[in-house]
Amino acid sequence: MMEINRKALYNSLRMNWELNPSVAVEPWQVEDYRSLPLNTLLEMLKTHHILLDKDSFLAFADIAETPEELLETLFSDSTPTAKAQDQVYLVIFELWRRLLPEKPCLSIFCDELDYQIYLYDTNKAKTSESIEDVLANLKVLLEENSDLDNDPQGSFNYINNACANDLECFLFDFITEQIDNKNYPYATELLEDFISHIHDVKWFELLQVRILISTDPEEADEIIKELLETTEEEKDLEFNLEILTFFVSNGDEKTFLSIVRKTLPLIQLEEDFQSLISICIDFYQRLDKEKIEKELQKILNHRIGCNLASPFDPKNPQLVEFFKIINC
Repeated sequence: MMEINRKALYNSLRMNWELNPSVAVEPWQVEDYRSLPLNTLLEMLKTHHILLDKDSFLAFADIAETPEELLETLFSDSTPTAKAQDQVYLVIFELWRRLLPEKPCLSIFCDELDYQIYLYDTNKAKTSESIEDVLANLKVLLEENSDLDNDPQGSFNYINNACANDLECFLFDFITEQIDNKNYPYATELLEDFISHIHDVKWFELLQVRILISTDPEEADEIIKELLETTEEEKDLEFNLEILTFFVSNGDEKTFLSIVRKTLPLIQLEEDFQSLISICIDFYQRLDKEKIEKELQKILNHRIGCNLASPFDPKNPQLVEFFKIINC
């Protein structure tokens, strides 16, 4: 795996550095190689005594299947430092990506996937077509590999491990955004394309419910019941909060409160407790139960100044008050 996720490690480093420029890095580690002119890339190789022009690079690349394999060929008669290898690798990788579009490989594909996700997440993408195209290619790649080894999740995990981004999290967020924008046909298509490859499928089944709630509420109700049954023994705070958030717009009070009861023992941080209170406020606002809503708001207002990252004390008197207010 180190061979194909080598570029992903640097993509991850660069993304973290952009979020936090105080991270200690060397300039070459976070360079935007995509923006460099071809001659600049070739000059970088010369500093490592690798004398190539465009034609000679293509000739060398003709005998290799991947940029990783080409790197080994270039250093077959020498023993460079690990740093020098990585410096050359990043240049070789970019030259391969740019000059050999007809010769893709998994590391090149995963790099493009990371790049398109980066553009999308940072609102730098000019249109949505690029991310849609790369997701369509991901679907094809997954289908091809799943057919070979009959392991849809294994194929997804292998590709995911070669990316800087968490693909499962990205897909969930991306499909959620399509649903929020009422782009239901595309959201449905994406769910059909990827749900069999996902490890933690319950999150994506909840997205199915969100789509169905307006077109087939009976089927949506069946799926949510099955979800609650199959996840009853799981202790997943984030998922419980997500279901409760869904119930704010769609659920009944009895089921809502049963999920609240299962969620309370999972609360560990102040942020968790405040999130739960906020969800409950929204729920009772929908039910027009103004008295409960106002009482919950008082608790939340009292805790606004608390450190969200601090541990939550299960013996906190306001927890008892919370119980009383909602009769949970």
